[in-house]
Amino acid sequence: MTLQIPDSIAAQAGCSTSELILGMVVGLFYQGRLSLGQAGATLGLSKLDFMEQLSAHDLPMPYSEEDAASDLRAVDRLWKKDAHQVRS
Repeated sequence: MTLQIPDSIAAQAGCSTSELILGMVVGLFYQGRLSLGQAGATLGLSKLDFMEQLSAHDLPMPYSEEDAASDLRAVDRLWKKDAHQVRS
């Protein structure tokens, strides 16, 4: 798909074409329409590079309660695994 956006739109928004594209991708990412990997790939970036772009523009990474609970479960599993290996 080819998307044509008049140069006047970027000029009115006070941004470059690349900033305009980044804004669209970030918007889709925040809406949950693109995953972290998809958003990065759309811009030709890795997940980490996309995360760095968000940080460079002072945009927070979405982090839900579900994300936190999942991370805590993973840490708990790792601690249990590590504790078992230390005892062995």
